[in-house]
Amino acid sequence: MGLSVAISGGIIMFGIIYLMFSLGGLTDKIMSVSDSSMQRTDLENKLVKTSIIINSISAIPLTPNVSFVIENNNIEKLWEFEKFNVFITYTDTIGSAVHTDELTYVNTCPAVTGQWCLSTFGNDVIDPKILNYGETVTIDSVVNNAIKLSTNLTVIISTQNGVVATKTIVTA
Repeated sequence: MGLSVAISGGIIMFGIIYLMFSLGGLTDKIMSVSDSSMQRTDLENKLVKTSIIINSISAIPLTPNVSFVIENNNIEKLWEFEKFNVFITYTDTIGSAVHTDELTYVNTCPAVTGQWCLSTFGNDVIDPKILNYGETVTIDSVVNNAIKLSTNLTVIISTQNGVVATKTIVTA
């Protein structure tokens, strides 16, 4: 009788230990799914709180220089400018070909060919060099070719979390 109690106790103990180790792996998977869900929720929250608009665009005719002003019109602060994407579509002066240039961010102005930089912050009263709600920043850029007169020029800018603003003007 003592032997059967010892054997059954051993079997029960083995079952409990096996169950604990099995649930340990399951717990890690549950935590991983929970972390992914939290990250997705954070990103969705940032997307809802992020909005920018392009207030104005100015291009110097027959040169590759383009300046535009963006405004943060929602509550998410924007400061990771190196993660922004800037595309400019224009018609060149040489063969009247339409080009779309993806420009690279540089943290000092003036920009050179194929680059964009932050020129001037407007109404920057809360956090210096961070684009808060209601603040503006002037962006200077240089495309790869001179821009033709009386043609469409389109600026597309996207933030680090994928919010996009677009504006088109006719060059004058």
